[in-house]
Amino acid sequence: MFLTFILSLFLINITPTISDYSCVDEISSHPVRNEFMLQIVLKSYNYYEGKIDGDIGPVSQTALKAFQSKNDLVVDGILGPNTCLHLLNRNNIVSNTSEKNDTGISINNVNNYSLEVEENQQILKSLGLYTGVIDGINGPSTKSAVKEFQSKSGLVSDGVVGKNTKKALEQGEAAYLPEESENLNTTEVINVPNTPNTSSTSSALDLRNYNPKLTCSAGYINNIDVWVPDPCFYPVFVYRFGNIAQVNSQNELDSYLQARWSLTKEKTYTSIGPVSTQNYTPGVNSPVNGLPMPSNANNSIVIGIKNDNNVRARPQSGPESADAVVEVLVEGGMTRFINIFYQSDTTYHGPIRSARPTDPTVLRPLGGVLVASGATGGLIPEIVDMGVPVITDRRPEYFRISSRKAPHNLYADTIKLKALAVAKGYVKESTPQPLFPWGDPSLTSWTTNTYLNLSFSSQTSTTWTWNGSTYVRTYYDAYKGSSSGNVHNWVDKNGNQGQISTTTVIALFCEPYIHPLQLPSVKTVGNGRAIILHEGKLLDAFWKRGSNLDPFHITDANGNLLYVPKGKVWISLVPNTKIPSFG
Repeated sequence: MFLTFILSLFLINITPTISDYSCVDEISSHPVRNEFMLQIVLKSYNYYEGKIDGDIGPVSQTALKAFQSKNDLVVDGILGPNTCLHLLNRNNIVSNTSEKNDTGISINNVNNYSLEVEENQQILKSLGLYTGVIDGINGPSTKSAVKEFQSKSGLVSDGVVGKNTKKALEQGEAAYLPEESENLNTTEVINVPNTPNTSSTSSALDLRNYNPKLTCSAGYINNIDVWVPDPCFYPVFVYRFGNIAQVNSQNELDSYLQARWSLTKEKTYTSIGPVSTQNYTPGVNSPVNGLPMPSNANNSIVIGIKNDNNVRARPQSGPESADAVVEVLVEGGMTRFINIFYQSDTTYHGPIRSARPTDPTVLRPLGGVLVASGATGGLIPEIVDMGVPVITDRRPEYFRISSRKAPHNLYADTIKLKALAVAKGYVKESTPQPLFPWGDPSLTSWTTNTYLNLSFSSQTSTTWTWNGSTYVRTYYDAYKGSSSGNVHNWVDKNGNQGQISTTTVIALFCEPYIHPLQLPSVKTVGNGRAIILHEGKLLDAFWKRGSNLDPFHITDANGNLLYVPKGKVWISLVPNTKIPSFG
């Protein structure tokens, strides 16, 4: 519980006041940059026993001096350059006690970041062995999780990811559950979760660790008034409108959500209401793309599934089948997709990755359900608190494929996911409101267009090119070390490939911000520039939205509503700091 507490506080960026010297002067990324973090670090190495409150009083000063003394630093109680750098170099830190030096606290040193470590953390988290931040830093908590995995897999438990450990990690649970892997298909590794021995009252979220070896309890207060968490539940922090609450068991989370969830939480914004449509009939046309739905459409509920866009995840499966795709910026300058399914389905969607703060803001007006492989810290409870149910992995609807390495090998069946969402009672509206003002507008006033280039970051950009019948996608990815113009393909279950294409492209330019969990995000409430492509034509317009409950209104410069052409749509949420190019 305390581990989760201090990790979550690390993410709160507060301007340093401890001294005139800041670690930022030495380390530009992930510094020990504030009073909260100083207390966290000192407590993690057993120098500080007080509350984590950011108040650098006598107790904190004494702890800092003790740290300096034991680590051969000038004992002045000041976070100067030498002390700062020593705090960042956890390998050289002398703990106050010998038995507690492996605390699981990751002191982020940018020089230690590794993509391989990040991917290992994703695998370990999916196995329920790692509960820290996915930061690519090989800290104590990561090493501890590796050791536990090695022990379960019959390997030398040294915390080092060598050749044998790496191979075992790629196998996932099959590495330490051989009795389950004997009956697996040769092409797919199916992860069927164990049923937990506690029940959940939550209608939208279950964060328990599905470990049959643990005896789960509801959590309790011991005889010295310390909360003892449910051993099958990782304590999380829930962020909402600047407030933070810690939940320590499934029952406590359920109670929190039931007590706090309300549409009145949207009162921080003023709704501007639904959009008007043209030649659109609710229940007949899809709210996701405006197109008429077939009579046999599986339109019981809207689901949005996260799709990885890492270089190792391409080509993806899912964008070619989805009714709409939303592309959002994530860490490292990369992007991920939200593939939205309403009238359409696929039995082979992936790779699936974790949720991000922007996801629920798109799905909320559709009454949609988010499908993801977990999320950082307390983000999932926050999403649920916004009124968007979440389905995470470790369910029979998910499976892993053997042709790709974890974490880029998690897939799912949308038909089964929709059935699960309906069974859990996640359906809010039988006919969700249209996401845009769908219609059949005349394009005569639109500009002739052949391409649109969108830059999400210096590392990632994409280009949509009109080929006479549809818009096809190419990309630039710095992580691939390649030039622009790379064909972006999809692949189906049978290995068939094709270039990603769409009928309509909608680029919404949004204000970027950093979420309290230190996740890059964009604001989808407010207003901004909108560029729409359809049938070789381009409309340069505006979008506005008063609340996460609202659809996206498209207007001209005078505020007059404009209709958006119906069609399979790709929605790009682009930081408004990036200038597009088109012609």
